[in-house]
Amino acid sequence: MMKNLITRLRQFGRDETGNVAIESVIFMPLILSIMAATFSFHDAFRHKSLNIKAAYTISDAISRQTDPINNAYLDGMVELMEFLTRSAGPYSLRVSLVRWNNKKSKYIVEWSKTRGDFNRYKTRDLAAIEGQLPTLLHNERVIVVETSTDYVPPMTVPGLPAQEFYNFGFTRPRFAPKIVWSEN
Repeated sequence: MMKNLITRLRQFGRDETGNVAIESVIFMPLILSIMAATFSFHDAFRHKSLNIKAAYTISDAISRQTDPINNAYLDGMVELMEFLTRSAGPYSLRVSLVRWNNKKSKYIVEWSKTRGDFNRYKTRDLAAIEGQLPTLLHNERVIVVETSTDYVPPMTVPGLPAQEFYNFGFTRPRFAPKIVWSEN
């Protein structure tokens, strides 16, 4: 009986049928995890890219305005951001017109308007972003556009948490010396 058992165990050890099924069971979770991670990281980079493009599109659209812009225009820019990023939101937008005063050697906020979680800029707040602003001539203006959206990855992956994508950009007015804000 013992000899029979030893013979059967040797045959079982040499038997190669069914190895593909066993290897599949072992490697399938690893392969699926790698595919999920690849998809999630690709989605995060795609989402970040869409947010950057949306911020620059909004900045460029505002820089081309020759008529005064108002609350309805700014609401339209938020809708444009929602369309371009295709994310679940929430969306935040801050648009500010900043001027350089050479006599005072500082940036001055002419107007600042927000949607979402941002606060309006005041002149004293510009010290925090002064290093990000361009060098300007006396009384030259720049439009500062900041956007923010939340991102939640489609699958839980270590190293890829839910996060906020924040973008900062500026553009000089193109066809007029400054962009005018109208309360109408």
